[in-house]
Amino acid sequence: MQEADLTTALLPGYLEGAVAPEMNVVKPATGLRRAVLLGCASVLTLMPTKSFSQDAVEEAVTLDGSAVVLDTIIVNARRVEEELQNSPVAVTVQTADDFGTAKIDRIADLAKTAPNVIAFDANALSFVIRGVGSQNMQGLNNEAGVGIFIDEVYLGRPDAVPYYLDDIEQTEIVRGSQATIYGRNTIGGTVSLSSRRPGDTFAGQVETSFGSDGYWRVRGGVDVPLTEDGRWLSRTYLTYTSRPDGINNLATGEDDLTQDAFAGRFAVTGEVGDATSVYFTVDFEQVDDNGQGGWSPVDLALKHESDLDFPAGRKDKRYGAMLRLEHDFDNFWFHSISAFRGYTHDYILDGDFSSGPYDPANQFYALQQGREQRFRQFTQEFRIGSYVDGEPLAGELNWNTGLFFLGDDLDGYEFYDLDYVPRNFVSRNGVDTSSTAVSAFGNVDYQVTNRLGLSGGLRITQENRWGDIEVTSPSGTNFYGYPESGSTSVSFFDVSPEAGIDFKVTDNALVYGRVARGFKSGGIAQFFNADGSVNTYDPETSLSFEAGAKIQLFNGRAALDFAAFHTNWNDQQSNVFISDIQRVTANASSAVSRGFEISADALLTDEFRIRATYGYLDAHYEDFRYSFYSARSGRTETVDYSGNPIPLSPKHSASLSLDWEKEFDNGLTLLASSTYSYRSSYTFDSVAAYEQPDTHLIDASFGVRKGNWEAQFWGKNLLDEDYLSNYFLAGSTDYGIAAPGRTFGVSLKASW
Repeated sequence: MQEADLTTALLPGYLEGAVAPEMNVVKPATGLRRAVLLGCASVLTLMPTKSFSQDAVEEAVTLDGSAVVLDTIIVNARRVEEELQNSPVAVTVQTADDFGTAKIDRIADLAKTAPNVIAFDANALSFVIRGVGSQNMQGLNNEAGVGIFIDEVYLGRPDAVPYYLDDIEQTEIVRGSQATIYGRNTIGGTVSLSSRRPGDTFAGQVETSFGSDGYWRVRGGVDVPLTEDGRWLSRTYLTYTSRPDGINNLATGEDDLTQDAFAGRFAVTGEVGDATSVYFTVDFEQVDDNGQGGWSPVDLALKHESDLDFPAGRKDKRYGAMLRLEHDFDNFWFHSISAFRGYTHDYILDGDFSSGPYDPANQFYALQQGREQRFRQFTQEFRIGSYVDGEPLAGELNWNTGLFFLGDDLDGYEFYDLDYVPRNFVSRNGVDTSSTAVSAFGNVDYQVTNRLGLSGGLRITQENRWGDIEVTSPSGTNFYGYPESGSTSVSFFDVSPEAGIDFKVTDNALVYGRVARGFKSGGIAQFFNADGSVNTYDPETSLSFEAGAKIQLFNGRAALDFAAFHTNWNDQQSNVFISDIQRVTANASSAVSRGFEISADALLTDEFRIRATYGYLDAHYEDFRYSFYSARSGRTETVDYSGNPIPLSPKHSASLSLDWEKEFDNGLTLLASSTYSYRSSYTFDSVAAYEQPDTHLIDASFGVRKGNWEAQFWGKNLLDEDYLSNYFLAGSTDYGIAAPGRTFGVSLKASW
């Protein structure tokens, strides 16, 4: 059977939809589209490349006579610093050179070059890695299946994730279940963001960008040493962005208004004695979206049009502070990370997704819907570990262990009513919940021989949640049903192991295998069960198997990574119907995800770098069946999604990134880069009624740098593809939001 009709779809949870990454539907290469493709091909043809033969590799040197090799990238994917090519884990890394308005600018953009990864924004940013995430969770009080960390601080809800990549030094997307490495267990993987640390000299950077349809972005940071001896340093960063959505509202005859974002960050680091350091940060972000909401039938959405008459809007505020203390003892190190994070969210939009005509006689009214929520969390992590200095030797034992505490509070409601009802009188479904989680975890790495290593770890977790749920209707329209309230509490206990093996076949080739059990807590939903009790649901788990290889080629000028995986995803938390109009959250499905990934990175010359990725994914529901009694049909209806693909899980994903940098004798440097991203077709929900066609995206930039000045011209979605960035099914109608079309701009940067 289909999902609910339009009225049902507008009830709680259909605010969310799902956002695909900024990929694009294929179109024939005609006109400007062909010109762009030919232009890109011409640029690549003119680039001064050499044959990538072994002889050329051995002879290649830089201008100063040093050998041409890939830069060494240090990752913290296993919470120890190690070289990327020596880390036995599947991870995609972006460094500071990859960030900027002309390149990767938003957190969602990180998915473009990561195989088997999609970022989506169901009113809050989440990631799906290898098909595993939180695609079927709707309503308030949802925790993500892929953990997101900023400076090792866990963000407990998707709404807490910042919109832009501001002042970030490095990002790491770690694929697969993570049981014992991070402060918080995750079923799908992690996305870790590392902020830029204060510099040890007085310095600053400022960048301003101008683009299509009034786009404007300005940002800057300054490093200020606080003491003459350099023991205390500070950094201040501010940014403002004005970004149009490019959707024409037919009801008003005008383009929807812009999104305005303002953010800042202040950091201080210093030394307290000879063996203790302190790192403190405070940050905030406010995003105001003044558009009309953007939703419209798919055919209209793909024309970048909407037909909405209710004055929609969205305001998000995010903020936080962190204190990190590090101390070196004689035989081990100690880290303490104390952090507070919070956000407020206020969202309202056209509840009927049209401008009429309205016909009350046939029960078709002008409607409004939205949500409001406030979230706060405190986390404390203590970690101690042994020192790791260089490559481990045979018989060497390294370890780290920790304690993690999370306490949070969420207070919010979703509302739905006639469009003229004031906010304080609307029908609403509210939730007020609190939770605590305590876990102890540890890992041991034992080097059996100089080439063979074993690792193992364990996490023990205890979680407690309690909350109040209430349905009210001061307007008397009872859009959420008759008023009712209830309270409940739940507790969960979990033990999650992780184990791995790695073997250095040669000094330049590593093979590894790992198995990990992921855990995502159960909780309290904002709904009521058929018997009037508060809706609760149990945890979901994943068991992930992975085998991989990392190979360095051509004397360090190229690297090739491969990983194969199989994940069993059990007791998946999903929203299901228990009547024609009433839904609850239940552990309704199980799924399997399997496939492989390949990543390559190479310096063809000292000026030209190429990076490529490919991922194959088979992710589908093994068992997703439920039944409910339908008053409309007068019989029990059975819904069966078993065998359907998991939403936002394309079978094929690929990317190709090209970077060229040419320095001349006069100090002038030319810069060029481009990124192509591909995703094969995928669905947005478990119904699988609508399938996004194969999607493609090309971004490119060209610039010049001299001394402390830099200018870059850039373009996004150069083929001007029309595609959906958000979708939901209402009855037999597909609704969506159009993603931005082609945009151009220029960025000017200065540093001192």
